[in-house]
Amino acid sequence: MITYFKTERMRKLLLAGLVIPFLTNAQIDLGTPMCTGKGGVATAITHDWQAIGVNPANLGYEDNYKFSMGLTNFGFSLQSKAIDLTRLSNAIMKPNEKFTLPEKQELATKFATPDGLNLYANVNIFAASIYFPKLGGIAVNLRDRISGHATLGQNTSDIIFNGVKSVPYQDPSVYSKYISQVFDGTHISYYHYRELNLAYGRKIIGKEDAVELFGGAGAKYLWGLADMDFKSENGQISGRAAFSSDYGFDFGAVKNFKPTTSNVYFNTVGHGFAFDLGTGIKVKNKFTLAASVTDVGSISWAKNTLIVIDTTMPHLDTSQLGLSSFDPNSIAGFLYNSITGMVHYTDAGAYTTSLPTRFRVGTGLKLGKKVLIGADVVMPVTNNNGDLQNAFFAFGGEVTLWKKAKFSTGISGNQNYGFSVPVGFTLGSMGITEFYIATNDIITYISKSKNPQISFAMAVLRINIKKPGEDDAK
Repeated sequence: MITYFKTERMRKLLLAGLVIPFLTNAQIDLGTPMCTGKGGVATAITHDWQAIGVNPANLGYEDNYKFSMGLTNFGFSLQSKAIDLTRLSNAIMKPNEKFTLPEKQELATKFATPDGLNLYANVNIFAASIYFPKLGGIAVNLRDRISGHATLGQNTSDIIFNGVKSVPYQDPSVYSKYISQVFDGTHISYYHYRELNLAYGRKIIGKEDAVELFGGAGAKYLWGLADMDFKSENGQISGRAAFSSDYGFDFGAVKNFKPTTSNVYFNTVGHGFAFDLGTGIKVKNKFTLAASVTDVGSISWAKNTLIVIDTTMPHLDTSQLGLSSFDPNSIAGFLYNSITGMVHYTDAGAYTTSLPTRFRVGTGLKLGKKVLIGADVVMPVTNNNGDLQNAFFAFGGEVTLWKKAKFSTGISGNQNYGFSVPVGFTLGSMGITEFYIATNDIITYISKSKNPQISFAMAVLRINIKKPGEDDAK
């Protein structure tokens, strides 16, 4: 795999995702700070390579840069209604800090909710676009996408944090019960894939001082790096998993199973294809209405595949007291049998998963040369790993403060994880380079929010050639 995924900090971040629910508005903006600062408003107003994965039709806009390239662009978000900001921060910065007994009991209670903790990470490794006045725009990017969702049942949460001291284990009859009974109400899913996206957009008809129609499409090749789906409900259990050996898991007592290393690019365990389609209408280059459908496709997982087996609850000795910290290796050990023997897996054959397809509708409006506002609605089309559970709404914009600086903000969210107030800042340098920084929710840092969200998106370097209007809002 690429080097940055072998660093200890990034490896821990990815491992933590195995039992941390994923569903944040960072999925909407793909971790791009230019969109994050506007709350995810993107469908009608994104330009250049930023339009990849959002709306490929925007690559045909006349006010795109002739050439634009982005390096070291990443986004991260950790959100929770279950724990406060301090503990949320410690989960990131001090994952090995030990829980006290009261803290373990408190966490066991708070994580037994539909929205215990949500995490997202996105790394845009490389992106570039080029625009030709008569042909339209072409863009390419390579990025990693990580997402998922989880709900812990009351017993599951109690056992995870308290082990043999949990309420279910105070009843000797627990050993005659099946995991599907005790873990009822639990659903954990996770995926991680790398995509290479080639997109094209152009003007189909119209004039810039009147009405213009744009269209575009993007094709993606996908490398599957990790997938997991574990569900226990109504007395039934199901589950599957496939992880690249680069994750470094100790699969412990999974019988007759030894992870293999792939000889193909990125040591992947799955491959797939997907596409995006988009369109947009501009009126006098001031008002834009756009729509797109994204991530239509699937991944076939063929290596290191496992399937869950329903068994009676395992015996725990007095030393097995559940998780003592947010250390991701301990979390993975709980799931993969190397610590408690809690969940049993066996080798499985190939399977296919569809991507979380979404339909987007957005508007944009320029107010003079320095102000741009817009609104987006993003709706789930499928019901699978990492998908939105409800429609997502966003309203935001940006204002040019002076020649090379822009400020953006807005409001965004849905009924699953509430609403947040994003903030972003762009700083240009020497006419061709730009630096971006943004957060999904500034309220988290200035008040005691009941729904704290630690989020951060940054583009260290973006290079633009021949900006069409130095101070124009875009």
